[in-house]
Amino acid sequence: MTAIARRFVRMPILLLLLLAVGCTTQPSREEYLQYEATLRSLGDLRTERAPLDAPFSNEDLVRNFERIALRGEVDIERSGSETNSKSLPLRRWEQPLRYRVLGSGATAQDRARIDVFMRRIGGLTGLPVVQAGSDANLLILVTTPEERDAVSAALFARHPGLGVSFDTWRRSRRIVCAATNLVAPEADRGYVFGLVIVGDEVSGLLRESCFHEEITQVLGLGNDHPEVRPSIFNDDEEFALLTEHDEWLVRLLYHDRLRPGMTEDEALPIVREVIGQLRPEGER
Repeated sequence: MTAIARRFVRMPILLLLLLAVGCTTQPSREEYLQYEATLRSLGDLRTERAPLDAPFSNEDLVRNFERIALRGEVDIERSGSETNSKSLPLRRWEQPLRYRVLGSGATAQDRARIDVFMRRIGGLTGLPVVQAGSDANLLILVTTPEERDAVSAALFARHPGLGVSFDTWRRSRRIVCAATNLVAPEADRGYVFGLVIVGDEVSGLLRESCFHEEITQVLGLGNDHPEVRPSIFNDDEEFALLTEHDEWLVRLLYHDRLRPGMTEDEALPIVREVIGQLRPEGER
């Protein structure tokens, strides 16, 4: 199982507030609203899909694919960086995505936005993507504080690793939202289950950003890196929603020449060749 998460890292003053000595509860809705407002006042949480001030070359995409798809965070409560990462084999889904939105915090707007985004994911990956019921292999949880004990117990009953990831998130004041996967025992079979975790305390653009980042990371783009731009796979929160750059990473991950279990040495020559064929003009 692998676990991935988003953190508070950008605002030292707000970070002191959120990590106040003696405060053991998760941030409140008001604290998250303050965090979002401060980020937006600095020009962060941008929503452009293809920002003109952040061009990227084919070589950038190859390097960033290695950073995001072939490495993972050692400590999920620290910012993504070269020193907080380790090499991992390529991981992705090899079966249809059957997703289900659960939790009393999930609104009609959440469900509509998630449905639109999952159709976009289907187009990028080529995977069949459908809404599901009890047979779902991707759960998107939007929970309230009152139900989290019961949710934790249900996840531990299903698989201890899922419960551990959920409890790590709910006991931390640094992790905004999180995602985790279960991997098939056979190295070449990829992911068999995914979990996205968002608290109902998170609202507005920050909440939509959580859906974009965690759903995309649960596809197999699990790392964050401070030099990856323009991207949501960067803890500086400059971009809130999936960018054109990130769409290329998803397409590359699910190209039919790649396979789960590939190492960096096996995957990157293929990635470089494929991106050269699909994007011959190079830098935008």
